[in-house]
Amino acid sequence: MNPAGSEATATMNPPASSPHVVVVGAGLAGLAAGVAAADGGARVTVYERAPRLGGATWSFERNGRWFDNGQHVFMRCCTAYRRFLDRVGVADQVVQQRRLSVPVVRPGRRPARISRIAAPAPLHLALSLLRYRPLAAGKRLRAMGTALALRRLDPDHPDTDRITFGRWLRDRGESDRSIAGLWDLICLPTVNLRADDASLSLAVKVFRTGLLDDATGADLGWTRVPLAALHGDAAVRCITERGGTVRLHTHVDAVGPGPSVRVDGELIDPDAVILAVPHDAVDALLPPGTVAHQEGLVGLGVSPIVNVQLVFDRPIMDVPFAAALDSPVQFVFDRTEAAHWPAGSAASAGSPPHGKITAGGSSEAHPPGEQVVAVSQSAAFDEIGDRPAELIERCRAALVDLFPRAAEAEVVDAVVTREHRATFAGRPGTRRLRPAATTATDGLFVAGTWTDTGWPATMESAVRSGNEAARLALAHCRTAKARSSSPERERLGA
Repeated sequence: MNPAGSEATATMNPPASSPHVVVVGAGLAGLAAGVAAADGGARVTVYERAPRLGGATWSFERNGRWFDNGQHVFMRCCTAYRRFLDRVGVADQVVQQRRLSVPVVRPGRRPARISRIAAPAPLHLALSLLRYRPLAAGKRLRAMGTALALRRLDPDHPDTDRITFGRWLRDRGESDRSIAGLWDLICLPTVNLRADDASLSLAVKVFRTGLLDDATGADLGWTRVPLAALHGDAAVRCITERGGTVRLHTHVDAVGPGPSVRVDGELIDPDAVILAVPHDAVDALLPPGTVAHQEGLVGLGVSPIVNVQLVFDRPIMDVPFAAALDSPVQFVFDRTEAAHWPAGSAASAGSPPHGKITAGGSSEAHPPGEQVVAVSQSAAFDEIGDRPAELIERCRAALVDLFPRAAEAEVVDAVVTREHRATFAGRPGTRRLRPAATTATDGLFVAGTWTDTGWPATMESAVRSGNEAARLALAHCRTAKARSSSPERERLGA
Protein backbone atom coordinates (compact mmCIF):
# COMPACT_ATOMS: atom_id res chain seq x y z
CA MET A 1 0.00 0.00 0.00
CA ASN A 2 1.12 3.55 -0.61
CA PRO A 3 2.17 5.65 2.37
CA ALA A 4 -0.48 8.13 3.39
CA GLY A 5 2.11 10.90 3.53
CA SER A 6 0.72 14.27 4.52
CA GLU A 7 -2.58 14.09 2.70
CA ALA A 8 -5.08 11.60 1.30
CA THR A 9 -7.62 13.30 -0.95
CA ALA A 10 -10.95 12.58 -2.50
CA THR A 11 -11.52 10.13 -5.31
CA MET A 12 -14.86 11.81 -6.07
CA ASN A 13 -16.06 15.40 -5.80
CA PRO A 14 -18.86 15.92 -3.25
CA PRO A 15 -21.74 18.27 -4.08
CA ALA A 16 -20.87 21.89 -3.44
CA SER A 17 -23.94 22.20 -1.23
CA SER A 18 -22.74 19.48 1.14
CA PRO A 19 -21.92 20.70 4.66
CA HIS A 20 -18.25 20.82 5.57
CA VAL A 21 -17.37 18.90 8.74
CA VAL A 22 -13.85 19.14 10.17
CA VAL A 23 -12.55 16.40 12.44
CA VAL A 24 -9.54 17.28 14.58
CA GLY A 25 -7.68 14.12 15.50
CA ALA A 26 -7.36 10.84 13.61
CA GLY A 27 -7.45 8.35 16.45
CA LEU A 28 -10.12 5.69 16.36
CA ALA A 29 -12.77 8.12 17.64
CA GLY A 30 -11.88 10.68 14.97
CA LEU A 31 -11.79 8.08 12.22
CA ALA A 32 -15.18 6.72 13.27
CA ALA A 33 -16.57 10.26 13.32
CA GLY A 34 -15.12 10.98 9.89
CA VAL A 35 -16.59 7.84 8.36
CA ALA A 36 -20.02 8.45 9.93
CA ALA A 37 -20.07 12.12 8.86
CA ALA A 38 -19.04 11.22 5.31
CA ASP A 39 -21.73 8.54 5.17
CA GLY A 40 -24.20 11.23 6.26
CA GLY A 41 -23.40 13.34 3.22
CA ALA A 42 -20.84 15.77 4.66
CA ARG A 43 -17.60 16.90 3.04
CA VAL A 44 -15.15 15.71 5.66
CA THR A 45 -11.67 17.00 6.38
CA VAL A 46 -9.63 15.18 9.03
CA TYR A 47 -6.55 16.88 10.53
CA GLU A 48 -3.94 14.89 12.44
CA ARG A 49 -0.73 16.39 13.78
CA ALA A 50 1.06 13.03 14.02
CA PRO A 51 2.64 11.30 11.02
CA ARG A 52 0.29 8.34 11.42
CA LEU A 53 -3.35 7.45 11.91
CA GLY A 54 -4.98 5.47 14.68
CA GLY A 55 -4.14 7.37 17.86
CA ALA A 56 -3.73 4.66 20.50
CA THR A 57 -4.05 1.94 17.84
CA TRP A 58 -1.09 2.29 15.50
CA SER A 59 1.48 0.04 13.86
CA PHE A 60 5.06 0.19 12.66
CA GLU A 61 7.36 -1.89 10.50
CA ARG A 62 10.70 -3.14 11.80
CA ASN A 63 13.07 -5.56 10.11
CA GLY A 64 10.35 -6.62 7.71
CA ARG A 65 7.82 -7.43 10.43
CA TRP A 66 4.76 -5.49 11.54
CA PHE A 67 4.19 -4.65 15.19
CA ASP A 68 1.24 -2.92 16.83
CA ASN A 69 1.87 -0.44 19.62
CA GLY A 70 -0.21 -2.70 21.86
CA GLN A 71 -2.51 -5.66 21.83
CA HIS A 72 -6.15 -4.67 21.45
CA VAL A 73 -9.03 -7.12 21.78
CA PHE A 74 -12.77 -6.65 21.63
CA MET A 75 -15.80 -8.57 22.83
CA ARG A 76 -18.95 -9.61 21.03
CA CYS A 77 -20.82 -7.01 23.09
CA CYS A 78 -18.75 -4.29 21.39
CA THR A 79 -21.50 -3.74 18.85
CA ALA A 80 -20.51 -0.25 17.67
CA TYR A 81 -16.91 -1.31 17.06
CA ARG A 82 -17.96 -4.43 15.18
CA ARG A 83 -20.32 -2.37 12.99
CA PHE A 84 -17.43 -0.02 12.28
CA LEU A 85 -15.34 -2.95 11.06
CA ASP A 86 -18.23 -4.03 8.86
CA ARG A 87 -18.66 -0.52 7.47
CA VAL A 88 -15.00 -0.03 6.54
CA GLY A 89 -14.87 -3.48 4.99
CA VAL A 90 -12.42 -5.29 7.27
CA ALA A 91 -14.64 -7.62 9.30
CA ASP A 92 -12.96 -10.54 7.56
CA GLN A 93 -9.61 -9.40 8.95
CA VAL A 94 -10.51 -10.19 12.56
CA VAL A 95 -11.00 -13.41 14.51
CA GLN A 96 -14.05 -13.88 16.72
CA GLN A 97 -14.31 -16.71 19.22
CA ARG A 98 -17.33 -18.96 18.82
CA ARG A 99 -17.43 -19.19 22.62
CA LEU A 100 -15.42 -17.39 25.28
CA SER A 101 -12.31 -19.35 26.24
CA VAL A 102 -9.34 -17.80 28.06
CA PRO A 103 -6.40 -20.03 28.99
CA VAL A 104 -4.87 -19.06 32.34
CA VAL A 105 -1.23 -20.15 32.69
CA ARG A 106 0.92 -20.29 35.82
CA PRO A 107 4.57 -21.26 36.32
CA GLY A 108 4.90 -24.99 36.93
CA ARG A 109 1.14 -25.60 37.07
CA ARG A 110 -1.43 -27.03 34.70
CA PRO A 111 -3.27 -24.34 32.72
CA ALA A 112 -6.71 -23.34 33.91
CA ARG A 113 -9.44 -21.86 31.76
CA ILE A 114 -12.22 -19.30 31.96
CA SER A 115 -14.85 -20.31 29.45
CA ARG A 116 -18.57 -20.51 28.87
CA ILE A 117 -20.95 -23.29 28.02
CA ALA A 118 -24.16 -23.25 25.97
CA ALA A 119 -26.41 -22.03 28.77
CA PRO A 120 -28.25 -18.79 29.51
CA ALA A 121 -26.51 -16.04 31.49
CA PRO A 122 -25.27 -16.20 34.18
CA LEU A 123 -25.27 -20.01 34.23
CA HIS A 124 -22.96 -20.03 31.20
CA LEU A 125 -19.98 -19.34 33.48
CA ALA A 126 -20.94 -21.49 36.48
CA LEU A 127 -19.12 -24.65 35.41
CA SER A 128 -15.97 -22.72 34.57
CA LEU A 129 -15.94 -21.04 38.00
CA LEU A 130 -16.54 -24.33 39.80
CA ARG A 131 -13.53 -25.86 38.01
CA TYR A 132 -11.24 -22.84 38.27
CA ARG A 133 -8.11 -24.32 39.87
CA PRO A 134 -6.25 -21.09 40.75
CA LEU A 135 -8.82 -20.54 43.53
CA ALA A 136 -9.68 -22.89 46.39
CA ALA A 137 -13.11 -24.50 46.31
CA GLY A 138 -14.61 -22.13 48.89
CA LYS A 139 -13.35 -19.10 47.01
CA ARG A 140 -14.91 -20.39 43.80
CA LEU A 141 -18.33 -20.64 45.45
CA ARG A 142 -17.95 -17.17 46.92
CA ALA A 143 -17.01 -15.82 43.49
CA MET A 144 -20.25 -17.19 42.06
CA GLY A 145 -22.23 -15.33 44.70
CA THR A 146 -20.24 -12.17 44.02
CA ALA A 147 -20.97 -12.44 40.30
CA LEU A 148 -24.71 -12.62 41.02
CA ALA A 149 -24.47 -9.57 43.29
CA LEU A 150 -22.49 -7.72 40.61
CA ARG A 151 -25.23 -8.44 38.11
CA ARG A 152 -27.72 -6.58 40.28
CA LEU A 153 -25.70 -3.34 40.37
CA ASP A 154 -26.47 -0.39 38.10
CA PRO A 155 -23.33 1.10 36.48
CA ASP A 156 -25.14 4.42 36.01
CA HIS A 157 -26.10 4.83 39.66
CA PRO A 158 -24.01 7.63 41.25
CA ASP A 159 -23.06 5.45 44.21
CA THR A 160 -21.15 3.01 42.01
CA ASP A 161 -18.68 5.74 41.04
CA ARG A 162 -17.88 6.62 44.65
CA ILE A 163 -15.90 3.52 45.64
CA THR A 164 -13.37 1.22 44.05
CA PHE A 165 -14.21 -2.17 42.65
CA GLY A 166 -11.66 -3.66 45.05
CA ARG A 167 -13.35 -2.22 48.12
CA TRP A 168 -16.73 -3.55 46.98
CA LEU A 169 -15.19 -6.99 46.39
CA ARG A 170 -13.61 -7.04 49.85
CA ASP A 171 -16.88 -5.99 51.43
CA ARG A 172 -18.31 -9.09 49.77
CA GLY A 173 -15.58 -11.21 51.40
CA GLU A 174 -13.36 -11.65 48.34
CA SER A 175 -9.72 -12.28 49.27
CA ASP A 176 -6.57 -10.78 47.80
CA ARG A 177 -5.98 -14.07 45.99
CA SER A 178 -9.46 -14.05 44.48
CA ILE A 179 -9.09 -10.47 43.31
CA ALA A 180 -5.67 -11.08 41.75
CA GLY A 181 -6.52 -14.53 40.41
CA LEU A 182 -9.96 -13.84 38.94
CA TRP A 183 -11.43 -10.35 39.09
CA ASP A 184 -8.31 -8.49 37.94
CA LEU A 185 -8.00 -10.79 34.93
CA ILE A 186 -11.00 -8.91 33.48
CA CYS A 187 -10.75 -5.53 35.22
CA LEU A 188 -7.10 -4.85 34.45
CA PRO A 189 -7.15 -5.14 30.64
CA THR A 190 -10.55 -3.46 30.21
CA VAL A 191 -10.40 -0.56 32.68
CA ASN A 192 -6.58 -0.33 32.57
CA LEU A 193 -6.52 -0.24 36.35
CA ARG A 194 -6.46 -2.90 39.04
CA ALA A 195 -9.64 -3.50 40.99
CA ASP A 196 -8.23 -1.63 44.00
CA ASP A 197 -7.98 1.53 41.88
CA ALA A 198 -10.85 1.19 39.40
CA SER A 199 -14.26 2.79 39.79
CA LEU A 200 -16.95 0.27 40.64
CA SER A 201 -19.09 1.95 37.98
CA LEU A 202 -16.73 0.99 35.16
CA ALA A 203 -16.19 -2.50 36.54
CA VAL A 204 -19.94 -3.09 36.69
CA LYS A 205 -20.26 -1.94 33.09
CA VAL A 206 -17.57 -4.38 31.94
CA PHE A 207 -18.78 -7.37 33.92
CA ARG A 208 -22.49 -6.90 33.30
CA THR A 209 -22.33 -6.04 29.61
CA GLY A 210 -19.52 -8.43 28.80
CA LEU A 211 -20.01 -11.39 31.09
CA LEU A 212 -23.24 -11.44 33.05
CA ASP A 213 -26.16 -10.02 31.06
CA ASP A 214 -25.69 -11.94 27.81
CA ALA A 215 -24.05 -15.34 27.53
CA THR A 216 -22.32 -14.42 24.26
CA GLY A 217 -21.18 -10.92 25.28
CA ALA A 218 -17.59 -11.75 26.28
CA ASP A 219 -16.63 -13.88 23.27
CA LEU A 220 -13.30 -12.34 22.34
CA GLY A 221 -12.05 -11.04 19.02
CA TRP A 222 -8.73 -9.70 17.73
CA THR A 223 -7.14 -8.54 14.52
CA ARG A 224 -5.27 -10.78 12.10
CA VAL A 225 -3.60 -7.77 10.44
CA PRO A 226 -1.73 -4.70 11.74
CA LEU A 227 -4.00 -2.15 13.40
CA ALA A 228 -2.82 0.47 10.91
CA ALA A 229 -4.44 -1.53 8.13
CA LEU A 230 -7.52 -2.51 10.15
CA HIS A 231 -8.41 1.00 11.32
CA GLY A 232 -6.42 3.74 9.63
CA ASP A 233 -6.13 2.56 6.05
CA ALA A 234 -9.68 1.23 5.90
CA ALA A 235 -11.23 4.38 7.39
CA VAL A 236 -9.26 6.70 5.12
CA ARG A 237 -10.42 4.70 2.12
CA CYS A 238 -14.06 5.17 3.17
CA ILE A 239 -13.66 8.89 3.87
CA THR A 240 -11.88 9.66 0.60
CA GLU A 241 -14.27 7.56 -1.45
CA ARG A 242 -17.02 9.81 -0.09
CA GLY A 243 -15.12 12.92 -1.18
CA GLY A 244 -13.27 13.66 2.04
CA THR A 245 -9.67 14.57 2.80
CA VAL A 246 -7.28 13.29 5.48
CA ARG A 247 -4.20 15.37 6.28
CA LEU A 248 -1.36 14.17 8.48
CA HIS A 249 1.51 16.31 9.85
CA THR A 250 -1.05 19.10 10.26
CA HIS A 251 -1.16 21.24 13.39
CA VAL A 252 -4.48 22.63 14.59
CA ASP A 253 -3.62 25.69 16.68
CA ALA A 254 -7.06 26.44 18.09
CA VAL A 255 -10.78 25.77 17.78
CA GLY A 256 -13.14 28.64 18.42
CA PRO A 257 -16.63 30.08 17.98
CA GLY A 258 -18.32 29.89 14.64
CA PRO A 259 -17.18 27.14 14.77
CA SER A 260 -13.75 27.96 13.41
CA VAL A 261 -10.45 26.12 13.23
CA ARG A 262 -6.97 27.62 12.91
CA VAL A 263 -4.84 25.16 10.97
CA ASP A 264 -1.13 25.93 10.65
CA GLY A 265 -1.99 29.59 11.11
CA GLU A 266 -4.86 29.63 8.58
CA LEU A 267 -8.43 30.25 9.77
CA ILE A 268 -11.07 27.84 8.43
CA ASP A 269 -14.84 28.19 8.94
CA PRO A 270 -16.54 24.81 8.43
CA ASP A 271 -20.18 24.08 9.15
CA ALA A 272 -19.33 21.82 12.11
CA VAL A 273 -16.23 20.69 14.00
CA ILE A 274 -15.61 17.45 15.88
CA LEU A 275 -12.72 17.67 18.31
CA ALA A 276 -11.38 14.15 18.81
CA VAL A 277 -8.16 14.63 20.77
CA PRO A 278 -6.99 13.25 24.14
CA HIS A 279 -8.71 14.71 27.19
CA ASP A 280 -5.57 16.44 28.42
CA ALA A 281 -5.19 18.30 25.09
CA VAL A 282 -8.70 19.79 25.02
CA ASP A 283 -8.23 22.81 27.29
CA ALA A 284 -5.29 24.15 25.27
CA LEU A 285 -7.32 24.18 22.06
CA LEU A 286 -10.61 25.69 23.26
CA PRO A 287 -11.75 28.94 24.87
CA PRO A 288 -12.46 28.52 28.61
CA GLY A 289 -15.83 27.03 29.45
CA THR A 290 -16.46 25.43 26.06
CA VAL A 291 -16.67 21.85 27.36
CA ALA A 292 -18.31 20.79 30.59
CA HIS A 293 -15.70 20.42 33.37
CA GLN A 294 -13.10 21.61 30.86
CA GLU A 295 -10.54 22.77 33.41
CA GLY A 296 -11.11 19.61 35.43
CA LEU A 297 -10.51 17.18 32.58
CA VAL A 298 -6.94 16.81 33.77
CA GLY A 299 -8.50 15.15 36.82
CA LEU A 300 -9.31 12.14 34.65
CA GLY A 301 -5.63 11.30 34.91
CA VAL A 302 -3.78 8.82 32.74
CA SER A 303 -2.94 5.13 32.96
CA PRO A 304 0.02 3.71 30.98
CA ILE A 305 0.42 0.52 28.98
CA VAL A 306 3.71 -1.20 28.15
CA ASN A 307 4.07 -3.82 25.45
CA VAL A 308 7.06 -6.09 24.87
CA GLN A 309 7.15 -8.01 21.61
CA LEU A 310 9.60 -10.83 21.16
CA VAL A 311 10.41 -12.78 18.02
CA PHE A 312 11.36 -16.39 18.81
CA ASP A 313 13.05 -18.64 16.30
CA ARG A 314 10.44 -21.34 16.97
CA PRO A 315 6.94 -21.65 18.48
CA ILE A 316 6.80 -21.43 22.26
CA MET A 317 3.00 -21.32 22.79
CA ASP A 318 0.24 -23.26 21.04
CA VAL A 319 -2.70 -21.00 21.98
CA PRO A 320 -3.53 -17.63 20.39
CA PHE A 321 -3.37 -15.88 23.75
CA ALA A 322 -3.27 -16.57 27.47
CA ALA A 323 -3.69 -14.75 30.76
CA ALA A 324 -0.85 -15.22 33.26
CA LEU A 325 -1.01 -15.59 37.04
CA ASP A 326 1.79 -15.60 39.62
CA SER A 327 3.99 -14.02 36.97
CA PRO A 328 5.40 -10.57 36.18
CA VAL A 329 3.51 -10.64 32.86
CA GLN A 330 -0.24 -10.23 32.48
CA PHE A 331 -1.39 -11.27 29.00
CA VAL A 332 0.51 -12.98 26.19
CA PHE A 333 -0.54 -13.07 22.54
CA ASP A 334 0.65 -14.90 19.45
CA ARG A 335 0.98 -12.11 16.85
CA THR A 336 2.85 -14.08 14.17
CA GLU A 337 0.18 -13.74 11.48
CA ALA A 338 -0.14 -9.96 11.81
CA ALA A 339 3.64 -9.52 12.06
CA HIS A 340 4.11 -11.21 8.70
CA TRP A 341 1.60 -8.98 6.95
CA PRO A 342 3.11 -8.07 3.54
CA ALA A 343 6.03 -5.67 4.04
CA GLY A 344 5.33 -2.04 3.18
CA SER A 345 1.56 -2.56 3.17
CA ALA A 346 0.33 -0.42 6.09
CA ALA A 347 -0.13 3.10 4.83
CA SER A 348 -0.68 4.75 8.18
CA ALA A 349 2.23 3.14 9.98
CA GLY A 350 4.70 5.20 11.93
CA SER A 351 8.36 4.88 12.71
CA PRO A 352 9.47 2.15 15.12
CA PRO A 353 10.02 3.18 18.72
CA HIS A 354 13.20 2.62 20.61
CA GLY A 355 13.82 -1.01 21.41
CA LYS A 356 16.55 -3.58 21.36
CA ILE A 357 17.59 -6.09 18.73
CA THR A 358 19.08 -9.07 20.48
CA ALA A 359 20.08 -10.67 17.20
CA GLY A 360 19.89 -9.78 13.53
CA GLY A 361 16.33 -9.93 12.26
CA SER A 362 15.98 -10.39 8.52
CA SER A 363 14.25 -7.67 6.51
CA GLU A 364 13.73 -9.97 3.53
CA ALA A 365 12.35 -13.34 4.59
CA HIS A 366 11.81 -14.90 7.98
CA PRO A 367 12.21 -18.51 9.04
CA PRO A 368 8.84 -20.23 8.58
CA GLY A 369 8.88 -21.58 12.12
CA GLU A 370 9.36 -18.32 14.03
CA GLN A 371 6.74 -17.02 16.44
CA VAL A 372 6.07 -13.40 17.37
CA VAL A 373 4.83 -13.07 20.95
CA ALA A 374 3.40 -9.88 22.44
CA VAL A 375 3.31 -9.29 26.18
CA SER A 376 0.78 -6.63 27.17
CA GLN A 377 1.07 -4.91 30.54
CA SER A 378 -1.88 -2.74 31.58
CA ALA A 379 -1.72 -0.07 34.31
CA ALA A 380 2.07 -0.32 33.96
CA PHE A 381 2.91 2.45 36.44
CA ASP A 382 5.85 0.51 37.87
CA GLU A 383 7.27 -0.52 34.48
CA ILE A 384 6.81 2.52 32.26
CA GLY A 385 10.22 3.94 33.16
CA ASP A 386 12.24 0.72 32.92
CA ARG A 387 14.90 0.39 30.25
CA PRO A 388 13.96 -1.67 27.17
CA ALA A 389 16.68 -4.24 27.90
CA GLU A 390 15.29 -4.79 31.41
CA LEU A 391 11.73 -5.20 30.16
CA ILE A 392 12.75 -7.60 27.41
CA GLU A 393 14.80 -9.82 29.70
CA ARG A 394 12.12 -9.84 32.41
CA CYS A 395 9.46 -10.88 29.92
CA ARG A 396 11.70 -13.49 28.28
CA ALA A 397 12.39 -15.10 31.66
CA ALA A 398 8.70 -15.02 32.56
CA LEU A 399 7.76 -16.68 29.27
CA VAL A 400 10.25 -19.46 29.97
CA ASP A 401 8.45 -20.08 33.28
CA LEU A 402 5.03 -20.04 31.62
CA PHE A 403 5.87 -21.84 28.38
CA PRO A 404 8.77 -24.28 28.94
CA ARG A 405 9.51 -24.54 25.22
CA ALA A 406 10.77 -20.95 25.38
CA ALA A 407 13.85 -22.18 27.27
CA GLU A 408 15.22 -23.76 24.07
CA ALA A 409 14.15 -20.91 21.79
CA GLU A 410 16.27 -17.98 20.72
CA VAL A 411 14.98 -14.41 20.70
CA VAL A 412 15.98 -13.05 17.29
CA ASP A 413 14.37 -9.63 17.67
CA ALA A 414 12.53 -7.69 20.36
CA VAL A 415 10.93 -4.29 20.68
CA VAL A 416 9.29 -2.31 23.47
CA THR A 417 6.48 0.21 23.05
CA ARG A 418 5.27 2.52 25.78
CA GLU A 419 2.01 4.41 25.87
CA HIS A 420 2.52 6.79 28.80
CA ARG A 421 -0.97 8.25 28.37
CA ALA A 422 -2.70 5.18 26.97
CA THR A 423 -6.08 5.82 28.61
CA PHE A 424 -7.74 8.02 31.15
CA ALA A 425 -7.63 6.54 34.65
CA GLY A 426 -11.11 5.32 35.50
CA ARG A 427 -10.92 5.87 39.25
CA PRO A 428 -13.87 6.69 41.51
CA GLY A 429 -15.24 10.17 40.83
CA THR A 430 -14.25 10.31 37.17
CA ARG A 431 -17.74 9.62 35.81
CA ARG A 432 -18.89 13.17 36.62
CA LEU A 433 -15.89 14.63 34.75
CA ARG A 434 -16.67 12.90 31.46
CA PRO A 435 -18.56 15.40 29.29
CA ALA A 436 -21.30 14.83 26.75
CA ALA A 437 -20.48 15.30 23.07
CA THR A 438 -22.14 18.73 22.97
CA THR A 439 -20.32 21.94 23.91
CA ALA A 440 -21.11 25.58 24.63
CA THR A 441 -20.12 26.45 21.04
CA ASP A 442 -22.84 25.90 18.47
CA GLY A 443 -21.59 23.43 15.87
CA LEU A 444 -18.67 22.13 17.95
CA PHE A 445 -18.69 18.60 19.35
CA VAL A 446 -16.19 16.41 21.16
CA ALA A 447 -15.33 12.73 20.78
CA GLY A 448 -12.99 10.34 22.51
CA THR A 449 -13.00 7.46 24.96
CA TRP A 450 -12.95 10.04 27.76
CA THR A 451 -16.40 11.42 26.87
CA ASP A 452 -19.51 10.13 28.60
CA THR A 453 -20.02 6.87 26.72
CA GLY A 454 -20.52 4.83 29.89
CA TRP A 455 -17.68 2.53 28.77
CA PRO A 456 -14.07 2.41 29.91
CA ALA A 457 -11.38 3.67 27.52
CA THR A 458 -11.85 0.91 24.95
CA MET A 459 -12.17 0.72 21.17
CA GLU A 460 -15.92 0.39 21.68
CA SER A 461 -15.98 3.65 23.63
CA ALA A 462 -13.96 5.39 20.92
CA VAL A 463 -16.30 4.35 18.11
CA ARG A 464 -19.42 5.14 20.11
CA SER A 465 -18.13 8.62 20.86
CA GLY A 466 -17.22 9.25 17.22
CA ASN A 467 -20.62 8.07 16.00
CA GLU A 468 -22.44 10.28 18.50
CA ALA A 469 -20.40 13.36 17.63
CA ALA A 470 -21.00 12.77 13.91
CA ARG A 471 -24.74 12.33 14.47
CA LEU A 472 -24.94 15.61 16.33
CA ALA A 473 -22.76 17.41 13.78
CA LEU A 474 -24.95 16.26 10.89
CA ALA A 475 -28.11 17.26 12.77
CA HIS A 476 -26.61 20.70 13.42
CA CYS A 477 -25.79 21.12 9.73
CA ARG A 478 -29.33 20.16 8.69
CA THR A 479 -30.83 22.57 11.19
CA ALA A 480 -28.53 25.41 10.12
CA LYS A 481 -29.36 24.80 6.45
CA ALA A 482 -33.09 24.79 7.18
CA ARG A 483 -32.79 28.08 9.06
CA SER A 484 -30.76 29.73 6.31
CA SER A 485 -33.29 28.76 3.63
CA SER A 486 -36.47 29.57 5.59
CA PRO A 487 -39.00 31.92 3.91
CA GLU A 488 -38.69 34.39 6.81
CA ARG A 489 -34.92 34.72 6.35
CA GLU A 490 -35.34 35.11 2.58
CA ARG A 491 -37.96 37.87 3.08
CA LEU A 492 -35.67 39.71 5.46
CA GLY A 493 -32.70 39.26 3.17
CA ALA A 494 -30.87 37.26 5.85
